[in-house]
Parts: sequence; C-alpha cells; structure tokens
Amino acid sequence: MIQWEADIRREQRELRRYLTPQEIKRRWEAVRNVMDAQGVEVMLILDGYWEGYNQWLIGTRSVHVVVFQKDGPAYAVFDTEMGRAGWFEREAIPEQERGRERDGIAGCREEEKQNILFVNKLELVNLSGILRRYGSSRLGFIHMEAMTLLIKKFLQKEAPGIEFADITDAIDPVKARKSPEELALIKNTVKLQETVFNVLPFVIRPDRTIMEIDREMRYLCECLGSKDAECLSLCLQAGNPNEGAVPYRTGFTTWPDRRLAKGDQVSVLLETNGIGGYFSALGRHFYLGEPAEEEYHYWEAAIKLQDFAAERLIPGRSVKEIYEGNAAYADRMGFKTNPRNYMHSLGYCLGEKPFLLDRTETIPLREDMVYIIHPYVRFVRKNSWGKREWDEMYAIDTYRVTSRGGIRENNIPRELIILA
Repeated sequence: MIQWEADIRREQRELRRYLTPQEIKRRWEAVRNVMDAQGVEVMLILDGYWEGYNQWLIGTRSVHVVVFQKDGPAYAVFDTEMGRAGWFEREAIPEQERGRERDGIAGCREEEKQNILFVNKLELVNLSGILRRYGSSRLGFIHMEAMTLLIKKFLQKEAPGIEFADITDAIDPVKARKSPEELALIKNTVKLQETVFNVLPFVIRPDRTIMEIDREMRYLCECLGSKDAECLSLCLQAGNPNEGAVPYRTGFTTWPDRRLAKGDQVSVLLETNGIGGYFSALGRHFYLGEPAEEEYHYWEAAIKLQDFAAERLIPGRSVKEIYEGNAAYADRMGFKTNPRNYMHSLGYCLGEKPFLLDRTETIPLREDMVYIIHPYVRFVRKNSWGKREWDEMYAIDTYRVTSRGGIRENNIPRELIILA
C-alpha cells in the first residue's frame, strides 16, 4: 500500500470510530439542503483544508479538490499537478483495493452508504457528464477565490458557459453549528485541556526556559490525544510586568535562552484538538509570585469584557455586532481593545467561519455553534519604561451559543494563577 492510501485509510478509520453513520449522513444531507436552496446540483470544494471542510465531509484533509453531487458519489481528488508531485504510483485506486472506502466513509448499512471515489487527477472526474445528467447551468463552489489556473482551465473545458456560484457563506454557518456528537467530541478536548492546566503549576517554575515549558505542554497534550502540527501549545507572553510591558511575544526577545525568575508573568494558550479531531481553546495568565495590585484591575476588566461578549452570544446576533459593543464597553471602562480576531468558531481546525474581521462577520449566529472568546484589554502599565508602552490581558475560553447566551465549556477558574 502506498503512503497516500495508508493516510486515507487511517483518517477514515478514525472517522468511523468516533462518529456514527447517522452523523455522517446528517452532514451530507445538510450540505445538499443548502445546495438545493442555492439552485446547485454539483459543487467543488477548492480549499477545504483550512476550515476542515474535507475532513468534515470526506473524512480526510489530504485531498486537493472535492467534487460533491446533490445525489451521487463524491469525488476526492489528489492531483499531482496541484502539489505533492511523486506521491502517486498509479492513476487511481483499483476497484479491488478500494474496500470499504469505495462504498462508505462510515461503514454504513446499505441504505446509508455515502459513496466516495478517490482519484489522483481532476481529469478523471467526468464533470461534463455529471453536469449533463443534472441538466445543470450553475456550478457551486466552496472558496471559489482559491481557484488555480489549472482548475480554471479544466472548468473551461468541462463546463463551458456554466455559471459559477460561490455558496461558501451559505454553508459556513451550517457546518459551524455542532451536532450532539460533535459537542461531545469538543467536550472531550475541553477535558484534555483542563487536565494539562492542572499539571502546569508543576511545569512552570523558576529557572526553566520557555522552550522547555512549551515542549512539555505539547508532549502532555499529545499523550492525551492531541495531534497535528496545527495544535498550539504556547507560552504567548513571558516577562516581568514590573520591568515594563510584556505584550504578545515580547517575552520571546531572548528566547529560548532566558530562564524564568520570580516576578515573571507567563501567559499560556492551548488551542489543541482531542480524540476525534475537534478543537477547543483555553488560556490563562500565570505569575511566579504575587502580582502587583494593578494586575488584578486589568484582569477584572478582561473578565468583564469576556462576560459582555458571552452574554450576547445568542442566535441571531453577529460577531461584528458583539465586537462593536465590546469596543464601546472597553472605552467606557477606560481601556482600548485590539481589533484582532478574538471570535471564531472551532471545529476540525483552529478557526472556522463566521469570523470576526472577515466578510462572514455579519452572518447571524446559530444555536450550538462553538466559539472562542478572548477580547483584549489594552492598557498602559503604571511602571512602563517606554520600550513598548502598551500591554494587553485576556481570558481565553470556549463557549457554546445558546438562547440564554454563551455557555462556558471548561471549569478552570477565571482568575490569575499564582505559583509560589
């Protein structure tokens, strides 16, 4: 078995292990309902890796293009001309070697099968024949902006005169709304991160370097089920607030040689997945010794901003509306908030849309979307010595959208963590 086949089989075994056939069927039907509403019988997923579209529908993030039909099989395309040249040893998986992957990604019963055909060239997909069968005059896309010259030439040949329709914004909120099975997987990741945080007081201590701490946190996460290079286990801030501002990554100036000492502040972020592949996020500030009184003042403001956002995390609102309210609230408290993307959904990747500061930021939220919320409190420390005058503080937590506002998923106390 060549490497790419082995990767597919491994990824799909995981999908079958952690999700029921009914969940896979639900996802396909949800997408097809959107396609029907958009007047599209055939759709191409051009950039399904970053937001996890390929994994969500096909069971693997390794493919380059997915051709998805309203009522027929999906084509997962590994195109050598799009990258990873030399990865393939033959045109396509022979019929006798496709096994269960040929018939279904979830080992479904006969009536529940979701057919997926794996090919290694886009030309092997008879797109013109598929479009003729439907009598289609409209071709749908997820992330049409990712179209390459090679794909464009293929479509000019296979689908001349066909109208192109980017239906990404219509499908994004459907994908971001989590099913009970998906929520259970996210809860598993939340428990993983809580376990790591309970160990951190033994990991973050004087005379250790940030590199040592980061490696140990990553190792702990991987032992508990996190995987992939996208999983972030980071000390985002490390420095002494009594010596000036320690904003984002400033403490890395002498990294990795600088060793922690009494009085240092260390800010930790876990954005990791768990068993089943779903991400969550958790972040707090750790202090080696008692922090100055002003630290509590800034932290209290950060919690108020997070609560303000969470209370408005209800169906029908948008992340843009919440951000603008947050910014005005911070002004009333005498602070500024940084215009960064501190609100995005979490799924098979670190972030999925609707995003803040993106064209999707006005899409109305839906029940059971899962969001990271960490509005920034930006301030100037009283003892700032001018190297960089402003600093920032924030709590990082994962919330679920409900009619009563955002519900925090973890049980780690929202307080400054003081290490002796």
